[in-house]
Amino acid sequence: MADALKDFYNAAVVGGIAERVTMAHPGFPTDRFRKAVMATLPPLSLMQRARAIANALHHHLPPHYPEALEILLNSLGPDDSKGGIDGMGGFRHLPLLNFVGAYGLEHPELSLNALRDMTKHFSAEFDIRYFIERHYDLTMATVQSWTSDPHWAVRRLCSEGLRPRLPWGLRLKRFIADPAPVLEIIERLRADPHDSVRRSVANNLNDIAKDNPDAVIATMRRWQAEDRDGTADAVRHGLRTLVKKGDRRALTLLGFDHKAPVTALDFAITKQRYRVGDRLAFHVSLRHDGKKPAKLSVDYAIHWRNARGGWQAKVFKLAKPQLGAGETVMLEKAHSLKPITTRRYYAGEHKVEILVNGQSVADGKFHLAL
Repeated sequence: MADALKDFYNAAVVGGIAERVTMAHPGFPTDRFRKAVMATLPPLSLMQRARAIANALHHHLPPHYPEALEILLNSLGPDDSKGGIDGMGGFRHLPLLNFVGAYGLEHPELSLNALRDMTKHFSAEFDIRYFIERHYDLTMATVQSWTSDPHWAVRRLCSEGLRPRLPWGLRLKRFIADPAPVLEIIERLRADPHDSVRRSVANNLNDIAKDNPDAVIATMRRWQAEDRDGTADAVRHGLRTLVKKGDRRALTLLGFDHKAPVTALDFAITKQRYRVGDRLAFHVSLRHDGKKPAKLSVDYAIHWRNARGGWQAKVFKLAKPQLGAGETVMLEKAHSLKPITTRRYYAGEHKVEILVNGQSVADGKFHLAL
């Protein structure tokens, strides 16, 4: 699966990029570009391949950055209004964005305007981060103005590009230390009419909560008290990491009863040995021993063996039951063990743990074979 993902940048995609650039700039050395790119790709990951294509564009386009940038902008084609964030198709534009992030830092205003146009085809969330690092004041002022842009993909970039811990992206340590500038930006976007923008706001809040939970809790309390349309999902999804950790403030904000006494009556993993590609099946019965009805957040954590023989846990949502006094619920799950790009499996003993409001109530082990 990992190979399939990185192999998106194959000969056909590289050729397509070359063809579009050639249409915008007939003097582009198409064949030399293709050969140069294809010679470098085999050992590289997906993101490394995108950067290698960007480097090859730099080598084969006119050396004057503004002229080269104009060619790439003209090669984008029409805006299909989809923003390139669903599926893999939008990744064909990533090398062009990488070109701006790598070679446009000496032309910040020109480059930021280009990122605004390019993000309508594929998110500029990775490359705007270099401008935040190098040209902080200009970039933040520009992003603030973009929060009212008519195009949803530009408004989404205002949140996604500022996420402190964006996966695959440059970590923004200044926002890990102080998230206030980010919170100020996403305040403007929390009730955005487009769901992709609101989803980005929630993911940004979840990022911030990993390092600054107090700031997120304070923000969520205020948003919830103001009860503005469109913010309920941002509150729920923005608190998901804190809920999984059993943060009592987050649980209370979402209506979960963190004091509810719960007993796991039985927990069983269907079989003890699995292979990669199987479905890990288990079930658990939970009894609420309290005297009043309680809403519960039930998760399960899989503790994977890592390369060093230690454990690495990943938490998943199981259910959100509401139980009356003495009531019991039986929950079951079949978790896919198919290969994925974000996890490397290691043979050996692994563990499943049941969490109720972030607290462990049952666990069991299974063996995984490759």
